[in-house]
Amino acid sequence: MNAVLADILTSQQVSDGTTSFPLRHPDFPDLPVAVDPGEGALLQRIVDHIRPARSLEIGCAYGVSSLYICEALSRLPAAAQASASATASARPAGAPRHIVVDPFQSTQWRGIGIKNIRDAGFSSLVDFREQRSEVALPRLLEEGMTLDFAFVDGWHTFDQVMVEFYFINRLLRVGGVIAFDDANRRSINRVVRHALTYPAYRVYATERGESARPTVLGRSRHALTRVPAISGILRPDFLRKDWDLGILGTCVAIQKVTDDKRSSGWDRAF
Repeated sequence: MNAVLADILTSQQVSDGTTSFPLRHPDFPDLPVAVDPGEGALLQRIVDHIRPARSLEIGCAYGVSSLYICEALSRLPAAAQASASATASARPAGAPRHIVVDPFQSTQWRGIGIKNIRDAGFSSLVDFREQRSEVALPRLLEEGMTLDFAFVDGWHTFDQVMVEFYFINRLLRVGGVIAFDDANRRSINRVVRHALTYPAYRVYATERGESARPTVLGRSRHALTRVPAISGILRPDFLRKDWDLGILGTCVAIQKVTDDKRSSGWDRAF
C-alpha cells in the first residue's frame, strides 16, 4: 500500500502540512469522510478489472478514495511505462487520466486531498477540477470525453446524485462501471434502483462481495409485478427488495452492459 494512504489509515489523521486533523468531517465530527478499507478494496478491484484509461471521481475531501483509485491506476501497464519516462507533473500519452471533481477542496477541505495525492506521487494521473459536478460534467460531455469508470461520492441529495448519474451515463462507455458510495442511504439507494431499471445496467459488485441470489419469496414478489392490478398498487421497492436486486452494502457498483437505447417517453417505476 502507498505510504501516504497507509499512514492515514493507521493514524486516522490527515494534515495540511502545518496542522493535523482527525479523519472526520470538519463540520460534523461524528461523520466519517473517507471510504473504509473494504470500500477501497472494491474500488481497486474495479480498476484492476476494468483497466480504465479515463476515470472520474466526484468528491475528493481528504483524498482517501483518490489514493485507493490512483494506487490501482499506477499499477496498470500504461501508467507504469509512462512513469518511467515522465516527470511527476506531466501526463504522457497513454497514461491513465483520473478526473477529480471537488468544488470545496481548497476551502472546506483545506487542500488536503490534493496534497495527499501529490505527496503520494500521483499528480501525473490526476486532472483536478474545483467545480460543482453540475458544471464540470456537462463540460466533459462537450469536450467529447468518454469514461471507463466513475466513483460518485459528493453531495448526497437524491436530486444531486441523479444529475450526476444522468451525465455519467452519457459519458460512460459500454462495459464501464459506476460505483456509488453510501448506497445504504435512502437518497443514494433510490438513484441506484432507478439506474437498474435502465435496460443498459446490471449490478457489478458491492463491497460485501455478494451477488444477487433470488429467493423463493423474492421470485414470488417479482411475479406480482406482472399482475397489473397488483403492481399498480404495491410500491416497486416492496415488490423487489434491495437483497433481491443484490445492492446491499455501503458501496454499490453497476456496469453498463449495452448501449442506452431507451425510446422517447421511456419510464419505469423504481
